[in-house]
Amino acid sequence: MAQVTAQDALSYSLKREQAQFAEEAERLAEQAAYIAANPPSDGRTVSGDITRLMQEAAFLLKRAVTIEAGLDAVEMMNAETSTTEQ
Repeated sequence: MAQVTAQDALSYSLKREQAQFAEEAERLAEQAAYIAANPPSDGRTVSGDITRLMQEAAFLLKRAVTIEAGLDAVEMMNAETSTTEQ
């Protein structure tokens, strides 16, 4: 039976995070497109829409930072593995 390493587990988790990121980014783009297509007008405000867009962008930024840190960690694990195998 193959043993799962920390690197394997992190790589798997990162793939899931990347898929979630893609879904959230798509939703964010849809929200932005909706705001662009429906600008403020008489009887229509967009401040709430923009506030929600900014909140979602902040969550997306947090996910991006998590993914990037994870990718760096996997890269360091790969480098460590390659130096110990030599």
